[in-house]
Amino acid sequence: MKLLAALVLAAGLTAGCSHLPRLSWPWAGKPAAAPIPVDELTFAPGASAAIPQFWQGNTLVLDMTAAPANGTAVATPTYARGWPMRIAVRTWPGRFGALEVRGAQRALLPVTTEGTAIVEIPIPPEVHVAGTREIALGWGASIAPAVFVPQAPATPK
Repeated sequence: MKLLAALVLAAGLTAGCSHLPRLSWPWAGKPAAAPIPVDELTFAPGASAAIPQFWQGNTLVLDMTAAPANGTAVATPTYARGWPMRIAVRTWPGRFGALEVRGAQRALLPVTTEGTAIVEIPIPPEVHVAGTREIALGWGASIAPAVFVPQAPATPK
């Protein structure tokens, strides 16, 4: 009788503990999956570096963490659907001083030098509006801003 009661008690405790969350070791977790590379943009031959690209949500991320300190690249959309709605550049702080993007408009985007975590710099959508054939990326220590020299109005004769 005592053996039967002990077995019933053991089975009840085992069944009662089955609803508790499963404990796991801290080092037993799965590592984060690497992003899946895509080919939304085609880079022209002569680019200073290979620029991997992947989707992060609805943003196409151009991974320039391994790019040299200065260089250039020209990108065109690979598919007939055109440019992605959002494009961002991923890099390390201080890797290069500024990123210049020329397309329908010119954008000069500074890169922070503070911190140690990877930063993502969004490219303004005005640069790659529908109908833009290509965008040119240029990065380096410092890129001079565009100089605008107003011209005096012509004097009437």
